[in-house]
Amino acid sequence: MMERASARAVWQHVRGMLRPVRGLYFGAAAAVMTTTLITLAGPALVRYAVDAGIGKHDTHPLNAAALIFLGLALVKPFVVRAQILLAARAGERFLDSLRVAAFDKLQALPLGFFERERAGVLVSRLTSDVQSLNELVREALVEIAGSGLQIVLTVFALVWLSPRLALISLVALPILIASSWSFHHGAGRAYRAIRDRVAETLTVLQEGLAGVRVVQAFRRENRTLAQYKPRSQAQVSAWRRASFVNIRLFAFLPLAQSAALIVVLLAAASMYRSGQISIGTITAFVLYLIQLFDPIGRFTEWLGEFRQGLAALGKIVGLLEVPSPIAEKPGAVELPREGVLALRGVTFGYSGSRPVVHDLTLELRPGEHVALVGATGAGKSTVAKLLTRQYDPQSGAIELGGVDLRDATLESLHRRIVLLPQEGHLFSGSIADNVRLAHPEASDEEVRRALRRIGALERFGELPEGLATDVQTRGLRLSAGERQLVGIARVALANPAVIVLDEATSSLDPATEAEVERALAAVAEGRTVVTIAHRLSTAERADRVAVMEHGRLVEVASHDELVEQGDRYARLWASWQAGLAAPAT
Repeated sequence: MMERASARAVWQHVRGMLRPVRGLYFGAAAAVMTTTLITLAGPALVRYAVDAGIGKHDTHPLNAAALIFLGLALVKPFVVRAQILLAARAGERFLDSLRVAAFDKLQALPLGFFERERAGVLVSRLTSDVQSLNELVREALVEIAGSGLQIVLTVFALVWLSPRLALISLVALPILIASSWSFHHGAGRAYRAIRDRVAETLTVLQEGLAGVRVVQAFRRENRTLAQYKPRSQAQVSAWRRASFVNIRLFAFLPLAQSAALIVVLLAAASMYRSGQISIGTITAFVLYLIQLFDPIGRFTEWLGEFRQGLAALGKIVGLLEVPSPIAEKPGAVELPREGVLALRGVTFGYSGSRPVVHDLTLELRPGEHVALVGATGAGKSTVAKLLTRQYDPQSGAIELGGVDLRDATLESLHRRIVLLPQEGHLFSGSIADNVRLAHPEASDEEVRRALRRIGALERFGELPEGLATDVQTRGLRLSAGERQLVGIARVALANPAVIVLDEATSSLDPATEAEVERALAAVAEGRTVVTIAHRLSTAERADRVAVMEHGRLVEVASHDELVEQGDRYARLWASWQAGLAAPAT
């Protein structure tokens, strides 16, 4: 299961991704320092103008201060622009690296991971969580550094101008500490709750859109909406709680500022009457004091954004930290192009639970077709997952040509053993692109050859745009049979040694079913085939039938031999035949 990564793991991943953009961040930091110094120069120029110019009725200091102030004002927009551009460019590159790394990790994880995790949560990791990092890497890091620097330099300036007034202004400190503590005490939990509520909302949304046909077919729109509304309301509530956390800070900042200004002005008036301070110094001190509270507010606010971004970053890195149980061993070897496919004493159970496959031993000769038969829950689909190494057996071994699948390179494994699922998933794009998914470098002629081999080239060639026809999302523009033909063409193009077939022709009309069966027969010719047989007519055509019961292999022989034995398979066959005869009767 995915968990939020530790601070150490986050830093390890982030450090590597920041390395290519650190030059941009250093440039942004230099621009921030320049902007801060320009801002701090204002009150100092005012002090000089008041004491050296107005106080002495001399226009030269006034003119000099005005010219310097004008020059700084003209330079500042260009420095700020450079700061924003450099930080934004660095942030965009960092987020791009993070998104690519997360998506690459998702594609590398075995299918068992996706059986445990909800799709909406995974989508939220690459969408809302990455988006919440946008402000962190584009603005928050730079703003926190800039605000922190401005606070430190402003405090230094206040102490330099008047240590006594600086000490008096600390009257605002208790209010600042209380409001900041209250803000940070609740900000972390509030922003983590937002991320969790967004993930839950996306999960319901994704499931509702994926199953919209079923929802509309059974008129369950209101029920689906009833499931979505509380998630959406929970998300609104999470944002409301985060707003109340922000109020704790920003409602008290003006109070702290007013308290500090009042006591400073009262003390400054007394000091001026006794000749301890000049009007210019008082003016500069007050301006610095007013300037101080703005970066304090921004620093605390951006610190909240920083914590929100860290919460999201922890979840994304948590995805990157998910261990992959299916890993390639050092020194892995190529699987042979052909050979005996053997399961030797294979035992497997999901997540340490009781085994669903027990001590399974079975050998398939090169080019042999074996059908796995058994009731639902007998372990047939689990065997298919083990054969394609979606999981590794907890004991025993699966070999091809004498090589344990765990000792083979993943690339050669995926070339030699191919799973043909019940429904071939199609992506947006042309028919040719979808076939080429099995071999991206394949030429147009190789794609046509694969379709010709399974007898589907003419059928797709008759479409208005031929093989360039856009199948649309999930292949909605094609029929169920045509989608299966594209999936079979992928296998023909991949040219594997072993095909693991999850039979899927029961939902087709007889004519289309016959066409798909011919395509399967063509692509299976000369290859080892393991079929998860949902119908016994498929088992009848296999070279051998392996009967499974409660995860154990109980019978293995040809169809005719098993019927003649009169045991489990024979009873299944009799029941199947009776079911076929019932409609005619």
